[in-house]
Amino acid sequence: MILKVSDIPDSGFHFDIRDDRKAIAYGKFNIPLSKLYSGFMDITKTDDGRVIVEGSFSVTLRLTCSRCLEDFDYVVVESFRDTYFPKSFCTGHGVHELSKDDLDVLYYADGELDLSLIYLEKTYLSIPMKPLCSNECKGICPVCGKNLNYVECECNRKFIDPRWEQLAKLKEKLLKG
Repeated sequence: MILKVSDIPDSGFHFDIRDDRKAIAYGKFNIPLSKLYSGFMDITKTDDGRVIVEGSFSVTLRLTCSRCLEDFDYVVVESFRDTYFPKSFCTGHGVHELSKDDLDVLYYADGELDLSLIYLEKTYLSIPMKPLCSNECKGICPVCGKNLNYVECECNRKFIDPRWEQLAKLKEKLLKG
C-alpha cells in the first residue's frame, strides 16, 4: 500500500496489516505463507517532514530444513519503530563521516511511503540463512538418504578421505606407542 505523506493527518494514521499474499519472493524462490500477515502500524509525521512508523506484525513462513529437507512452519513476530526522512534531506549536506545513528536512517521519495515494504523487509531480515526444523535435527544419511529424525539406519558413515589416510595411519601408530 502506497501512502502519501501529505495525506497523513496531524493526529496520525493507523493501518491494520492485512496482506493476503500466499507467498513472498525470495531471490529466485517463492516462500509460501502458512499464516498470512497480520498486525498494525501507527504512522505520524513531524513538522520537519520525518515520518515515524511504529507497529508489529506476525506471519508464518513455510521453510525447508537445511539438514533433513522437511518443510516446517517458521513464525516471524516483529515489533518496530522506524523514522523515515524525505529523500531531499540527504542531499546538500556535503561530505561528512557517518555515525552509528546514521546507519539506521531510512528515506522516502516523491512524498510517498510504501507500507508493505516495511514489513516485507523485516520478514526478509528474519529468515535464517540455514533454516532448521529444530536444533536437534539429525539430518539425512549421506549414504542411504533416510531421515535420521525418524529412523536410524545401519550405514557406515565413518568415511575416511583417502587424502588423509596416511595421516590416520601415522596417528594410530603414534597412539600405540
